[in-house]
Amino acid sequence: MNTLWVIGHVARKEIRQILRDRRSFVLILVMPIVLTFLFGKALETGELLHIPSVIVNLDGSPESSTIVTAFSTYDEIRIEREVATQEEAQDLLAHGKIKAAIIIPKGFMRQIEAGEEAQLQLLLDGTDNNSAPIVEGVAQRVIQRYNTERAIKGLWARGVRPDRGLRLIRPVYVQSEIRYNPGRQYLGYVMPGVIGLTLQLLTVMLMAITIPRERERGTLDQLMVSPITRTEIILGKLLPYFGISVLNVATILVVADRWFEIPVAKQLPLLLLLCCLFVLTSLATGLLISAVSRTQFQAVQIAVFYVLPVFLLSGAYAPIEAIPDYIRPISYLFPLMYFSRAVRAVTLRAAGFDQIWQDVTILGGFVVVFLYWAVLSFHKRVN
Repeated sequence: MNTLWVIGHVARKEIRQILRDRRSFVLILVMPIVLTFLFGKALETGELLHIPSVIVNLDGSPESSTIVTAFSTYDEIRIEREVATQEEAQDLLAHGKIKAAIIIPKGFMRQIEAGEEAQLQLLLDGTDNNSAPIVEGVAQRVIQRYNTERAIKGLWARGVRPDRGLRLIRPVYVQSEIRYNPGRQYLGYVMPGVIGLTLQLLTVMLMAITIPRERERGTLDQLMVSPITRTEIILGKLLPYFGISVLNVATILVVADRWFEIPVAKQLPLLLLLCCLFVLTSLATGLLISAVSRTQFQAVQIAVFYVLPVFLLSGAYAPIEAIPDYIRPISYLFPLMYFSRAVRAVTLRAAGFDQIWQDVTILGGFVVVFLYWAVLSFHKRVN
């Protein structure tokens, strides 16, 4: 019996089972678009803005009013109101109504005019480790701008040109040039992870329940007594889901390109190659889970336990350098890490095949290893 014909026969049987449940089939096609849109919109800015804060202006001088006005010009924080006492600000902070209190102490202007060091105090909510450093950064910029403006006024008063005086005060400055992703858009960094996670969630989950579903329905025994080999069964079950996944890849890339303006069209063949390889690794992972599971419930449990660490450790949403050294080696066991890195290089740096061939090779290796492992596990389980 011709092997290709047998694989096609098993694939047609699997397609009939997929089409039998029309609602699930529609969900398979629609869910990738919905998830890509939701994840993309949720991570579109990546910036924390409008952090609720209050001002405690105990000085009430023109200088302190200038600083209060400067804080209100930054989008990162939102000044809810001015409060009269530090105790009132602490109470608001303790009840979680604000994230920061900016305190200008009494005698602030007098200290400046006397040539003494004046301090601006910040009360920050340490339970939110994202907002605290942002408020600190805004305060540093406000004070730096205030100090510069005051230095310029002082130089003019002494008859010194401000540009010459500032060179003495600040002889060194930093000039930055961002070569890739010049707008520093967070979405451009995380979109490869969004695409990869969306594809992996569906492919692993769908593939993981295929063999247990046959076993629960009693149709797996019919396949076992037929002259069809285990490899032909595995490949026949994989093909329909690969076709559906390729269709999902096309819709996801369209959403990424048209809605989120990720430059997909410029390197479309390379991106399609990466997506197809990653889909095959995810399908092979699902097949491996399917081969070692006795029931659909067990398969879903194993799939969830696999996807959760992938989400956290693959570097899809944050650099793997942020992961502790003793955990980081686990990240290299997940195909999503190589996929995200390669797609990020293609979309942000316009990298060619010569720059990502290692990631492509590793993804191809995952396909071969996982498929072989799935066939081997299926053999042992059946025996």
